[in-house]
Amino acid sequence: MRDKRDTYLILDPSGIYMVRICIPYYMAQYFGGKKHFMRSSSSKDIRQARLFRDAIAVEFNRLREQLKPKSPGTKMEQILTELRGIRSLAKDAPLPLGSSITRCPTLNQLRDLYLLQYAEKRKLTTLAKVTKAVELLLKHLRVKDSVLSAINRTLVTDWLDSMKDEKATQTQQNYISALAQLYDYARNRYHDAPKDNPFRGHRLEAKETTVSYEPFTDAELAKVVSLLDAEMKAVTLIALYSGMRLNEICSLTTDKLKMVEGILCMEVTEGKTKSAARLVPVHNKLKDLIVSLAENHHSSFLFYHASITNRADGKRSTWHTQRFTRIKRKAFGTGEEYQHKVFHSLRGLFITQLDRAKVPEDRIALLVGHERGNTESFKTYSQGASLKELSGYVNLVEYKTIKANKD
Repeated sequence: MRDKRDTYLILDPSGIYMVRICIPYYMAQYFGGKKHFMRSSSSKDIRQARLFRDAIAVEFNRLREQLKPKSPGTKMEQILTELRGIRSLAKDAPLPLGSSITRCPTLNQLRDLYLLQYAEKRKLTTLAKVTKAVELLLKHLRVKDSVLSAINRTLVTDWLDSMKDEKATQTQQNYISALAQLYDYARNRYHDAPKDNPFRGHRLEAKETTVSYEPFTDAELAKVVSLLDAEMKAVTLIALYSGMRLNEICSLTTDKLKMVEGILCMEVTEGKTKSAARLVPVHNKLKDLIVSLAENHHSSFLFYHASITNRADGKRSTWHTQRFTRIKRKAFGTGEEYQHKVFHSLRGLFITQLDRAKVPEDRIALLVGHERGNTESFKTYSQGASLKELSGYVNLVEYKTIKANKD
């Protein structure tokens, strides 16, 4: 085991001790882009080398603290503050974008312009991906900012290669898609923007890595539910009897519980697709549970862990996703046969029950927020669905091994 007293010390082939200190990314530009600061102690005596090392380390650490970026709050708080600030600025003091810009801006400047223009038109999750993608790319390049023309396909490919062991293919695809949009935005606005988009055409084949969710059997479902704590059980029951996505459930607040046409409904304001916004009638077996959750709300949120989750992308379901996975592993272990049986499988169970009950496909789409057809006849027919009719379909759903209550 390496002696901690010899931190930063290495031996060269001739037996001379060298001092080697990793250079943080925010100091790299002062050291010619190098990753390590190295100096020879000119000594084979470890005691002399340590004294030499100590003197250098003191000065280096002093310089590091001086150059270290001073950012208030956590990284998540910084991103949220930035996005909310830009959104507020766009609403209260809209600017004529590009009127005073004659040349293509840098990557950071372009990001800010993009966020400013689309603050009210894009979801917070989309804007957060743009911000995160720019941050990670610049960190990989070890620079604070960059002109667009300096970022070529080779650099982008190298960046993608560096993420292979850390990020899922879909996550990588999200990042390069966000940056591709930035480059397209620049090309459409500035005469000197790069004509070639280095973030297009990488063929990550994210769709081929996507697997289908598998349904739980009645026995499996009963076993999982029996192991859930009160909050997680409530979330699970809502999913089973409404078909709502996990984050839609975790985002529920008291003001999203509405009485419309005499029907108690849960309102989804936004989600994965444009069709996600909808009113979902509350199943008769869930009414007592929903009322109880509303009466014992947490800063208006129905679920405590959702109320304390504050991610940059706006998602409230992080804790619940992890919790359900742990419970599933406790129930069945980590066998491959259960790998594709996840929380989202509950949504599939709801849809399957409606389908078996001969509920029209367009009505199922309205209830679960699916996109189904774009013809005018479909749109007209769908708009004619009353909440009373939809409520009747919801109450067709029944699970023999599951008891829905507020306990």
